[in-house]
Amino acid sequence: MRRTILLLAALFCLSLSPSAQQKRVLLEKYTSAFCGACPNAHLIAEELAASYPELTLAFHHSSVDGMANPYSTEWRSGFGLLGTPMGIVGRSGPAANQIAAQPQQWEARILEQLNEPAYVGLELQGSYNPFSRALALDISCAFTERPPAGELRLNLMVTEDSVIHAGYGFDQSNYFNEVEGHPLFGLGQPIYFYPHHHVVREIADGAWGTPDVFPELPEIGQVYSHHYDYFVPWNWDQKKIKVIVFVSLYSENNPMQRKVLNVIEQPLPGLLTTAAESPASDSQTLRVFPNPATEQLHLAVPEYTRLVELHTPSGRVVYSHALSPGIQQIDVSGLAGGLYLVRAVTRTGVQVQKVIIQGR
Repeated sequence: MRRTILLLAALFCLSLSPSAQQKRVLLEKYTSAFCGACPNAHLIAEELAASYPELTLAFHHSSVDGMANPYSTEWRSGFGLLGTPMGIVGRSGPAANQIAAQPQQWEARILEQLNEPAYVGLELQGSYNPFSRALALDISCAFTERPPAGELRLNLMVTEDSVIHAGYGFDQSNYFNEVEGHPLFGLGQPIYFYPHHHVVREIADGAWGTPDVFPELPEIGQVYSHHYDYFVPWNWDQKKIKVIVFVSLYSENNPMQRKVLNVIEQPLPGLLTTAAESPASDSQTLRVFPNPATEQLHLAVPEYTRLVELHTPSGRVVYSHALSPGIQQIDVSGLAGGLYLVRAVTRTGVQVQKVIIQGR
């Protein structure tokens, strides 16, 4: 099911070269405002994230919390978590009843997974309008090696940082209030106006992600894409929102078949660009086709265009020429497969179109 989000135009990406991709690890923590041991586990998770930049954090809240959502509750039930604070690293473990781990076990599992293959490169391009709060995301994935057998799913998770409210379901229980020398000493029991970090607000298409994005046997280097629309609720702080995207296995009956293969995250503010990059009127609009393109990319170049550029998502310019108005073509046969941005600098501003190039 597609979900709807509202926002300002923006672009962001990671490279989808078929060469080796960076391996990242997802730590999902089960937490509660009523758990006195949880603030200490929060500190442990933050220290791990500081030590391992490849680590992404997402905190699912208990169904009795003010930050609960039904998909996090389904996630907890699906892995049989019995209490807090527990964490799941990459949705995998030595056995089905050992996927959830205590905080002191997290680092070993993170290191173990950092040594595993990345399997898949992920890339994001998106637009966000902070006035309408509409978010549109295009996600592209290319496998760098054969993934483990099983159904593959694409997952989109939205988190909010520093959620602060007072009252039932938000005031944080704190067992360390009287433990001298501890960072939580003297903060209160409970801690009023506690900043809840990495709060999972939404999981698009349900707790277990989006089906039918990938075939049963994905081709190495082939780009698989999916589009999401989402509305960011007005009571969320858009400056503190992140989107987390990952590819995982899924089995309804076997928790051992839900492993996360790779993950990326992007702060929502990183999606914002200038209004000048909005498309111009129809008669003066940059168009690209076919999309995806394999060998030749055709452009409908607007009048008064001074320069046309082709960028990788990271901003590297791979093509830059002054092209005459009308239909033109670019040879893209030598480019690596992935998502690219076509930029036309015109008299009235800058126009940007996205295009997927399928490397041969």
